Amino acid sequence: MHFRQRRVRDYGKHAVRVLLGLRLRRQIDRCGKLLRAAGGVTISKARRATLRIGNYVILYRDAGLYLDSDQAVLEIGDYTFLNRRSEIMCKQHVRIGSHCAISWDVTITDTDYHTLDGTETTKPVIIGDHVWIGCRATILKGVTIGAGAVVAAGAVVSKDVPARTLVAGVPARPIRRDVSWTL
Repeated sequence: MHFRQRRVRDYGKHAVRVLLGLRLRRQIDRCGKLLRAAGGVTISKARRATLRIGNYVILYRDAGLYLDSDQAVLEIGDYTFLNRRSEIMCKQHVRIGSHCAISWDVTITDTDYHTLDGTETTKPVIIGDHVWIGCRATILKGVTIGAGAVVAAGAVVSKDVPARTLVAGVPARPIRRDVSWTL
């Protein structure tokens, strides 16, 4: 394929994502500039739930945002992307910082969706700025992930992750400190 043809095709994809992002804006309480979305993005929102999305966010194909109670608050920071088939389930509060890279098939949840005697069902999830979450990772309720951290593919994060730390495994444990990554 000729370079010019490839560039035109890429502009076409960009335009479609911008148009789909414009259509999703109706369901978002506060949305920054240039939300881009691929087809099949699901936003399921309780009546009084709050969804805030920053500037230049990208939601890839089949991503799902589920705000399942009237008290739910979901915030996604500037320049963050949520890749294919990733889901965020929120009953209380999930905050994702700016410049985060969330890979495909990631699950982020602040709730168990069921009650187990002697435990809290719902706790907020806070993900700092510039966090990379690898494919098929799971972030469970009550977790705070520090700025610059990396969550390895397939990790199940059930405890807080310090800033600039690589965690891996089930359950996730620190593997390396003072990590740095670029997109």
